[in-house]
Amino acid sequence: MGWKSMSKKCKVCEMPFTPARPLQKVCSPRCAMKIAREVVAKADRKETKLKLDALQTKPQLVKKAQAAFNAYIRARDKGKTCISCDTPLGSEPNTFDAGHYRSVGSAPHMRFVEDNVHGQCKHCNNWLGGNHVEYRKRLLERIGERQLELLEADSTLRKYTKEGLEEIARHYRAEARRLAKESVD
Repeated sequence: MGWKSMSKKCKVCEMPFTPARPLQKVCSPRCAMKIAREVVAKADRKETKLKLDALQTKPQLVKKAQAAFNAYIRARDKGKTCISCDTPLGSEPNTFDAGHYRSVGSAPHMRFVEDNVHGQCKHCNNWLGGNHVEYRKRLLERIGERQLELLEADSTLRKYTKEGLEEIARHYRAEARRLAKESVD
């Protein structure tokens, strides 16, 4: 049983042609050159991306990790009420914030602690400075007295490496995708 010459469609120009070899995918040298250029360009883009990723600064990585973490918090708290005022949180993207109980400015080591961050309406987070008195009351209900005491006493020094920040971003992106998929099912 040998190879038979039959008409194929060119992968580039989509014109029908009869191949001269069994694995031939294109009709002409011009189309072959176009495919070769695309393969080289794709390899160049991949190499450039790897180089740019290696040049990212720690603040850039913190920003990416924070964005992924906040997206996870929004996905986790979707459908709940604001931690500070019990206003129902919207289900649309970016309709509420991931509000920190202990702010990133005063406690940067608490930036990625899940018990420290909850869905908060934009009014409470932005206009009322976090509405901390009400936040604490409802946080006590959500996580319990023991966890709240541990959260308030936490002064653990957390130093993040570039690799650690990349892993945090990767982890929380995956978790946000998982939660989004679960909410669709």
